[in-house]
Amino acid sequence: MTLIGLEVHGYLDTKEKLFCNCSTWGEKPNTAICPICTAQPGSKPMLPNKEAIKKAVQIGLMLNTKINTDDKKTLIWQRKHYNWPDLPKGYQNTLSGTYAVPIGEKGKFLGIRIRELHLEEDPAAWNPETGEIDYNRSGLPLIEIVTEPDFTSSEQVAEWLKKLIITLSYIKAIKKLSGIKADVNVNIKGKSERAEIKNMHSISDIIKAIEYELKRHEKERPKLKETRRWDAEKNITESMRSKESQADYRFISDPDFPAIKISKKEVEKIKNNLPETPEEKLRKLVKKHKLDEKDAKILTKNLELVELVEELSKYIDVKKHISWITIELLRVLNYNKKTLDEIEIEAKHIGELIKEVASGGMTELKAKQIMNEFVPKSFSIKDKKDISKTPGNEIKNICIRVIKENPKAVQDYKNGEEKSLNFLIGKVMSLSNRRADYKATRKELLNLMK
Repeated sequence: MTLIGLEVHGYLDTKEKLFCNCSTWGEKPNTAICPICTAQPGSKPMLPNKEAIKKAVQIGLMLNTKINTDDKKTLIWQRKHYNWPDLPKGYQNTLSGTYAVPIGEKGKFLGIRIRELHLEEDPAAWNPETGEIDYNRSGLPLIEIVTEPDFTSSEQVAEWLKKLIITLSYIKAIKKLSGIKADVNVNIKGKSERAEIKNMHSISDIIKAIEYELKRHEKERPKLKETRRWDAEKNITESMRSKESQADYRFISDPDFPAIKISKKEVEKIKNNLPETPEEKLRKLVKKHKLDEKDAKILTKNLELVELVEELSKYIDVKKHISWITIELLRVLNYNKKTLDEIEIEAKHIGELIKEVASGGMTELKAKQIMNEFVPKSFSIKDKKDISKTPGNEIKNICIRVIKENPKAVQDYKNGEEKSLNFLIGKVMSLSNRRADYKATRKELLNLMK
């Protein structure tokens, strides 16, 4: 039986590091640093970042874990010792370890049991080829989600991770641009000992590494636990070292920190302010707004998109006009390399635009052009001039002009080249600023070229 487990790490989206006031990211190496996060002699850490603890609780609740509140347990910071160039103190501060109490435990997310989730600081970034160390990353608040070995295939892992990332985006807990990294544990029950593949940064590499390891375990049946790394160029895993036990890290409680106490009242407050999960949103979009599941799944990949559609439903029948969102709005966002939370778009402005097209007052082409202009901020079309459909007599005059100015295309069409008609229609659309109705234009051109 295949056993696969994950340890998923993500950077919490906070303004400051975990134990100091430094920014959580510097544009240039070693610019977001201070004596605390570089472990200068005599420096002492500040109290843990309250926002990081809150976001960790949010994640724990979204993954249905039991939050360890102060009426039952207190959370003690541990020192996890190891010697590595990226760890200036010689130890990492973490809420994991032999005697540690995690923030959340015994949860379940999409059928996979969550053993625990805990908070810790990130080490610095060390380049082993140059020996350079960038301390901007040192002290960043890092969440670690540890699953039970409930996965049985690489495909299942990939699908679960995609849904996890979407779910966490709903609470804006993880830094979007930093992504996640995962350690993957693989073994075959009764046949091989566990191997841990460290620091996997992409889902495609995770799939390849799992499949490679399963074949290796089936063939070699390793008897010792070990830590391995993934070589993306060779598409193989390579041994790094034998697997450490918790005793190797010499965990001790950190005397520089007081215990963390999370009140039940605060947990309830956080819980009551959580958004609906993507699965709950999906059911609502299908049941309440009557959307096809295919369209609903596109929307639920982005909370802002779902909320826009829910607001848009006050103005139009979203089921009838959903393509304006799932196709046209996403086209505009992709072209501008923007996400919805990076621009200002009001549902009522999109509603006005769609209504105008539906009533026959504006062409689809013109509406699409206006939607292009909704970046970075939407506007009311009531303030826009020259957007209504071109009258029939004006269409005829434009068609006459286009035919006169493009005799070769006219002759090509008469010789049987259908694409020449599309060329002529395009010319009419350009001259009318996309206000000419497509069907009326086509009909008029055909009549004039008889």
